[in-house]
Amino acid sequence: MAAAEGIDLKFTPLQKVGAIIGAMKSGQVDGWSIVPHIAKPLAKAGAWHMVADVADYIPDYQVTTVFTSAKNAADERGMTEGFLNGFSKGVDDYAAAMIDGTADQDAMVDLIHKYVYTDRERAKAAPSIINGTMRINSGAALNIASIQDQLSWFQSEGLVDASISIEQLVDTSYVDIIGA
Repeated sequence: MAAAEGIDLKFTPLQKVGAIIGAMKSGQVDGWSIVPHIAKPLAKAGAWHMVADVADYIPDYQVTTVFTSAKNAADERGMTEGFLNGFSKGVDDYAAAMIDGTADQDAMVDLIHKYVYTDRERAKAAPSIINGTMRINSGAALNIASIQDQLSWFQSEGLVDASISIEQLVDTSYVDIIGA
């Protein structure tokens, strides 16, 4: 995104979301790529202006992934596959309710609220839950081309060792691959 706009990147490590929000509001940093449930309310409140969505610059950008330890992937295949099967059913139910409108969104928000933003009453938690909605690939499918592109970028910036390969990062035997 920065390259497309001719912006030189400079990283300011701030460690916590609250520190980043403060730095944005006070003009100490100029930009931030962040999840929608944080960005949308701050933009609506006039704290900053949303410039674009990542998808406007990088179509089919792989945002979400599922991680496990190398030990689980190698030694606990049944458990790992069982988790992915259950996760995939949840992803499909989530998409139906929160994105596609083919299932009850209120019921899904109620379910999510049992685990997220539990310190808030449901009415105050619901907007954050809804604003955080994003599509997760069915079956946890991976856009391997996007992941390779991201790995290459991190390597070009010196943020990840150049010797790390996509094969070390992703075990393609567990999920469907798209974008190959």
